[in-house]
Amino acid sequence: MRLEVRHLEVLLAIEESGSISGAARTLGVDQPHVTRQLRRIEQRLDVAVFVRTAKGVTPTAAGLRVLALARRALGVLDELARPQDAGGRGADGTTLRVLYHGLPAIAILDDLGRLHPGLQVRFGSTTPQDAHAQLRAGTADVLLGIWLPHVPWPAAGPLVGMEILADPTFVHLSADHPLAGEAELRLDDLAGESWITGTDPESATMVTEECRLVGGFRPLLTHRAGDEATVSALLAHGRGVALGSSVAAARPGVVGRPYRGSSPARWMQVHAPGRLDRELVATIAGLLRRRHEAWTRARGPVGRRGAASEVQSG
Repeated sequence: MRLEVRHLEVLLAIEESGSISGAARTLGVDQPHVTRQLRRIEQRLDVAVFVRTAKGVTPTAAGLRVLALARRALGVLDELARPQDAGGRGADGTTLRVLYHGLPAIAILDDLGRLHPGLQVRFGSTTPQDAHAQLRAGTADVLLGIWLPHVPWPAAGPLVGMEILADPTFVHLSADHPLAGEAELRLDDLAGESWITGTDPESATMVTEECRLVGGFRPLLTHRAGDEATVSALLAHGRGVALGSSVAAARPGVVGRPYRGSSPARWMQVHAPGRLDRELVATIAGLLRRRHEAWTRARGPVGRRGAASEVQSG
């Protein structure tokens, strides 16, 4: 069997969706068809491209090379099909419209500028539901967002969802809190605290379910804040505690601490098939992974009664 473009598209659909079933939905075929295609591709290459896990599929070491070459090959074909006067790599050739939710995606703006000096990047913050609507309508090109524990991501429909990484959920509390210096907390130690959530229902669901499943208690949700400044002020003044990303922006007077049994939040990249340069999709994911590694290193170990380095992510 000779590899064709459709085979490469199958491989990338599996990678981007993280599962055989997700790839089938993206490609508009049934799951057995994708399974058969993958088997034939792996037999032709004489290498396992993916391994099955409880959460879906993960590329093997050899598979990562195959996928990189597949992206490169399809990227060349995309370039050939693009009008000759389209100078950039975004959906309209010169501009990339990025929506983000819950993660410090704007931190990669300078990275993208250095790699693609001719590409204009526009950022906007929104909810996953609104972002999906904009992606379907063609008024945005890509969504970078956090998939909170216990909160279902909006149905992707014709969109492609790709998991970038899984990030531990942290507790954020006042630096003066009696538990602020602990290297690792137990969530049930905070059962009597007031809890701060966002104004969206998903935030309240995430906090309630995480406390119930991990800590064994129902939290008292006392404060709903719609902006970062209000959340920071409430936390710094000891008015409550909150759950959030391990790489949340540095807040004066606030520390973030890991806790036992933390449910991971998934960083997601969502786009419409064919609207985004495949190499750019991989570049954005790689930049966020490298940023996350740098933030994690900068945070450093947390000692008892000693403060970890707080990470500025904005």
